Amino acid sequence: MKKTIVILLVILMILLTACTAGQQEPSGSSGGAMVIENGMAQQIASYTDPMSLDYTNEGSELLRFVVYVETDSDTDADGKPDLIKTVVQLPRSAAEGAYKAPVIYEARPYIAGTYAYQPKLPAADEYSFDISSMRGTPEKRTPAGSISTLDHAAKADPADWFYTFSNDPFGQQFMQNITTYDYYLVRGFAIVQSAGLGTWGSEGLESCTEQVEADAFRCVVEWLTGKRKAYTDKENNVAIEADWCSGRIGMTGRSYAGAMAFEVAATGVEGLDTVVPVAGPSCWYEYNCIQGINSGLYSDYDFITDLASMCASRMFKDVDRGLTGFYETYLASLRDAQIGLGGDYGDFWAERDWSKTDGLRCSALIVQGLNDTNVRPKNFDLMRDAFLRCCCDVKALLHQNGHVTPANEQMGLDIMIGEHTYTELLNLWFTHELLGVENEAADLAPLTVQSNVDGKFYPADEWKTGTALELIPDWEEEYTVSAKDAEPANPSLVYHLTGESNANALLLAAEDVSEQLTVNGPVAVHVRAKTDDLDKPVLMLGAVLVDTSEKPFMGFDAGWDVLSVDILEEDGVDRGEGVPPYDLAAYRQTEMTRKIVSYGCMDLRNPEAGYEPATAVQRAEPVEAGEWYDYTVWLQPEYYTVQPGHRLEVYVVPFCGFSASQFSSETYTPAEQKEMGIDPATVIPFTHDYSFTVDCGMCSVSIPVTSE
Repeated sequence: MKKTIVILLVILMILLTACTAGQQEPSGSSGGAMVIENGMAQQIASYTDPMSLDYTNEGSELLRFVVYVETDSDTDADGKPDLIKTVVQLPRSAAEGAYKAPVIYEARPYIAGTYAYQPKLPAADEYSFDISSMRGTPEKRTPAGSISTLDHAAKADPADWFYTFSNDPFGQQFMQNITTYDYYLVRGFAIVQSAGLGTWGSEGLESCTEQVEADAFRCVVEWLTGKRKAYTDKENNVAIEADWCSGRIGMTGRSYAGAMAFEVAATGVEGLDTVVPVAGPSCWYEYNCIQGINSGLYSDYDFITDLASMCASRMFKDVDRGLTGFYETYLASLRDAQIGLGGDYGDFWAERDWSKTDGLRCSALIVQGLNDTNVRPKNFDLMRDAFLRCCCDVKALLHQNGHVTPANEQMGLDIMIGEHTYTELLNLWFTHELLGVENEAADLAPLTVQSNVDGKFYPADEWKTGTALELIPDWEEEYTVSAKDAEPANPSLVYHLTGESNANALLLAAEDVSEQLTVNGPVAVHVRAKTDDLDKPVLMLGAVLVDTSEKPFMGFDAGWDVLSVDILEEDGVDRGEGVPPYDLAAYRQTEMTRKIVSYGCMDLRNPEAGYEPATAVQRAEPVEAGEWYDYTVWLQPEYYTVQPGHRLEVYVVPFCGFSASQFSSETYTPAEQKEMGIDPATVIPFTHDYSFTVDCGMCSVSIPVTSE
């Protein structure tokens, strides 16, 4: 009998050990391992606010400190591998060895400071630049000693992350979003953030959208998994290990940071288990251009140059003039490469086309606003296809807002997605992917989509269905569309599309909808057209899909910004004891009778340009004046429900998708542009001085749909 009791006790001890091995403790524990309840990580650490120059880690259950991760590159050509400043936040209990912490990592060049550096670039014929001078790989440093996390954290200086610049136009306090992930931090995740090469506190040069930038951010993952060195500062070579890290890392972030999460994943780095890119470009060509022409989102060719200089916070002050000159020559090379292609896809863009990667090895939850006119939905579609092509587990969350994160720190609000807030949904996702906990995240549908009809989120299995609604024009005449006085900006354009053709718009096809259907994917508008105006600098062919109804209906109109919200409950989103709560909000619908569902445009000089970015290379033989060519204008992918009694209308227009109603090339003289700080050589020469003729009998529209 005693032997049996002993055996039972041994079995019980084994079972208890197995339970604690999963890093779970009863709710309410403090200073120990992570606590999981209802599939989500629960708070284990008391919150302390880092945003004070008087902050100290002493007595705090959360530790903050900075390390400098050594990269492989030498982009500033000083003969040493670049070090990138990396801010670490983690529960003290992880640093003390109570458990190994999973990491949420954000690689975001904006966070160290923006806009305070205004470069002075040489003219195109006043410099030469060899890109290989930025791609050296010198020998690594030799550590002169090492230090423990606890000892290093005890010496942490809050000025490393809390500082301002006198010439910052926004008066922000940086590290810009050090508190963004506090919800996860107090629940046991470590938070790691880096602005990367050429930003404040880091070495190297901001190498916007290049492979070397992604590789530098990859190095942070390698440090977290014990495969790379980091140092306590940039001078003394005192090494520090991330021995508190479980080796399980997830990345997230919006926009540029969303792109970096995808690009680091594309390196195939071991230890990166999942990414949650939010509105992240997957192909920088597709961000700037569409089917052989600049998209009109910006009026200059040199967006990549502007983005690099905007984030180059290392250049804000106290930088050697020789380094500044070197960097500005590099920026000039970026500018001239973009001007030279003029909207076509070429080597410059191919090097920045991450959508063609075959290196993805992790899971993904892609978050995209369906009304995002900044990083348009096609970037999500190309990114999703890349994960599927690499046989990765990929889910998507599609909401009706614009270029925002559903849980928005700047506005202090969160939204409900089914029974959970967005923040809770990410808790479920990271807990499942980084801790192996079986929860609702494992059962997410391929897509979770916010309905444009009732604003609720629904699971969806289908995307880019094989079922198509085919529309054929009911007349075969030729029709000439003029760009003169045409409205370029979508928020205004919709009011010029009135259900019939006019001088600036051809109503190509229409369909009365008797049963509810959902558009789910990119619409193809096939157009046969010709033009005699080949002497004009830029010739855009656009198409727009409109949902219209005689009876007003409710819909989401983000314009060129973001949606307004209704506050459902002030301070209604608990983010943890001591962590400032968010308001619980809902995206506001407005009454309308016409809504642009989707839009697209392409180059009249490039009829071969298709949906895939790489098809938009410069045409081998120029198009000829007065000759007919067949074009397919691909509209931005959408998930949009059309209600019975509504009417779908497809228009062919000169312009669409612009962020302004006027063109810089027509509004300001070169002298005025210079006074505004704009280089006239970079201004895209859009013009209203052209027209094209459409052969309606040879046109058609294909809309991917599901019926309900």
